[in-house]
Amino acid sequence: MKRGCAIRTVATGGALALALSGCGGGGDGKASGPGGAAAKPAARATAPAGGWPQPENGRLTAKMCGLLTDDDYARFGHERMPLENGAPAQDGSNTIGCMYILGDQLTLSLQRTAQGAKIAFRQGVAEHQDRRKGKQSVLASNVVQGADESWFDYSTLGGDVSEYEVEARRGALTVGIILSEVPQHPDKDPKGILAGLAGLVLQRLPNVGKADTGTVHQVKYVLWGSGPVSKQVVYNDPVSNKTVTLAGVKLPWHKEFPMPDTGDQPTAALSVTGASALPTGVIGCEILVDGKSVEKKAPDGFMNFCSTTYHN
Repeated sequence: MKRGCAIRTVATGGALALALSGCGGGGDGKASGPGGAAAKPAARATAPAGGWPQPENGRLTAKMCGLLTDDDYARFGHERMPLENGAPAQDGSNTIGCMYILGDQLTLSLQRTAQGAKIAFRQGVAEHQDRRKGKQSVLASNVVQGADESWFDYSTLGGDVSEYEVEARRGALTVGIILSEVPQHPDKDPKGILAGLAGLVLQRLPNVGKADTGTVHQVKYVLWGSGPVSKQVVYNDPVSNKTVTLAGVKLPWHKEFPMPDTGDQPTAALSVTGASALPTGVIGCEILVDGKSVEKKAPDGFMNFCSTTYHN
């Protein structure tokens, strides 16, 4: 990680880093080192007075940088430098970032639904793999005990192979840790260190992220018409906020996908456009949310466009 870099956030369509091969879920409960041997677990640390810091009114706070101590790192054989900055993300997401001198980091993100966190996690791992194209990789999945899904690899933000990162998701909670080692004193088992530290965070937040506090809506786009084929279909994916274009689509056509309530994006732009392959053809369009039609236009001309803004 580059020194002084901005805190990464986790929001639907973004990534704290996370369906791609080699990155599946279902942690096997084993934290292994480079040679495949199980990493030696750290001794259980004594909780501070009042217990380990927890969310306040459902929000993560800078106090939660204290979930991992210098002693925790030391027990795994890594020396962590003093905290440089610990603060909530500035984009309004329920995320905190804790940055330490020389580049160690702890990031926590809590979404309203496990589905929302799952989508963001998998988008994040896809972005990570894109950034590592052409670079050395030691990507491994299912490395954190107690996580639904997790992965470990070199960190991509700093581009330094002496920096490693782990991402782990349990329900709606995502934990990310970056380990920046001193070249003169390389860590013997960075995978085991990071997997063990992430596991400690999950242990110290036993109930966080296990219950949804929001709703997962179901979005459905529909096109139909008199022609057998639509020349082109264009729709907006409200989760990634990306425009998707399809060609040669057979009619009738529909697309369904979940749209989690993130709380950070209270509105979502929904749109779908269809263009007939024949100038004499006609196309109709409809948008449904949770089975209820929110926009519909009857077939009228060789092109039709449905659009609406949905309020969570």
